[in-house]
Amino acid sequence: MREILEKVKNGVLDVVFPTMCMGCGKEGHYICMRCEGFVGEVALICPVCGQSSLTGQQHQACRSLYGLDGLASCFEYEGVVKNLLHHIKYNGMTHAVKETTARVLGIMLEDTARFYPFLSFLSSQNIHITYVPMYKKKERDRGFNQAEMFAKEIAKSMGKEVFTMLEKIKDTKPQVALKKEERLQNVKDAFAVSRVSPHSAVGADSTLPEKVILVDDVWTTGATMKECCRVLKKAGAKEVWGFTLARTS
Repeated sequence: MREILEKVKNGVLDVVFPTMCMGCGKEGHYICMRCEGFVGEVALICPVCGQSSLTGQQHQACRSLYGLDGLASCFEYEGVVKNLLHHIKYNGMTHAVKETTARVLGIMLEDTARFYPFLSFLSSQNIHITYVPMYKKKERDRGFNQAEMFAKEIAKSMGKEVFTMLEKIKDTKPQVALKKEERLQNVKDAFAVSRVSPHSAVGADSTLPEKVILVDDVWTTGATMKECCRVLKKAGAKEVWGFTLARTS
């Protein structure tokens, strides 16, 4: 029954919101072949210092107890990609999530020289995929969390499932209007461990899985993901990679 309802929903969305390129308006894909030529891919960086890292892994000199071990991002957050992610996040164009995620994963699979460490980590048997949570009231108002939706698409493509591990316990200001130092302070202590699985709450005798992939839509300064990683590692996670579809360059 769920599959039937999903097909009906998708059919209605295709009629009401036909698939159109976010760059030129041509029907068929959210980024058409012509506009794809204007989409920039970002170089990978160390998630601790923000400097170049060929494979997105944390530099040896940047090793930190609670820092992200790696960061995999694909697109520059500008132009058609910025427009597309904005429509998904603020205009409820959630039916574009599947195509967008598939495009990013396809690019990563074609560029194994750069993305092999992340793809190897993602395909590990004991990997757990989670996402950056929203404050509950804001999520209710919006109706969805785009980071969770992207995480579900990644998990589905790998035959895995998404685990809710974090909750946002503080209603923070929007990060977009803040400077780097203000962003770090804004999200400090804003997250807490919530679950290790959809059915099992974290308690005094429970720890998080050792390997975690943390998903969000965009990496700007990384303040939010860094704080989420800190909380995950303090609760028992040993290795955490970040995944975002886009990153500001």
